[in-house]
Amino acid sequence: MRVEHPKPRWTDRFLLLDLFEGLKTTFYELFQPKVTVRYPEERLEPADRFRGMFKFSYDRCIACKLCAQACPIDIIYIDVHDEQREVDGKMKKLKVLDRYDIDVKRCMFCALCEEACPTKPKSIWLTTKTYELASYDRNDLYFNMQELEYWDERPRYTGLPEENAPTQLEGQKMLTGGHE
Repeated sequence: MRVEHPKPRWTDRFLLLDLFEGLKTTFYELFQPKVTVRYPEERLEPADRFRGMFKFSYDRCIACKLCAQACPIDIIYIDVHDEQREVDGKMKKLKVLDRYDIDVKRCMFCALCEEACPTKPKSIWLTTKTYELASYDRNDLYFNMQELEYWDERPRYTGLPEENAPTQLEGQKMLTGGHE
């Protein structure tokens, strides 16, 4: 089977319409006011449907484990035990949540755990405005249920630490901008 390609038109060769079509956005943005954010001192507010850090509510959770089953990479760890409690004069068997941990360093932030949660309002949700999850230690990205429940924000960046004056070694002169 032979494939025939269309012959280029003479307008494509001389007028460069494709180039101008591609530069249309560039010309539009050229005359727009520029936005500069001096991060980390200034921060932009994320959009309303931004998927940020997890938030968890122990009171809303019914320990159904649906969020752990919905997670495609198995990063949610839940331990539950059954307990007999008296409710309205009758003994009822209730599930008690012992452990709810999330390994955030492997998370894709797909929000399938949030969609699988049957409670109204959700017991886990990803729509917090926190996006600064960087850490120097991987173990800091493993959160238990207390850390997830009382999560507000990561500590804010306060600036670089004050530089200490360079120390002078014995027998050597300190190199500075001036001459001694």
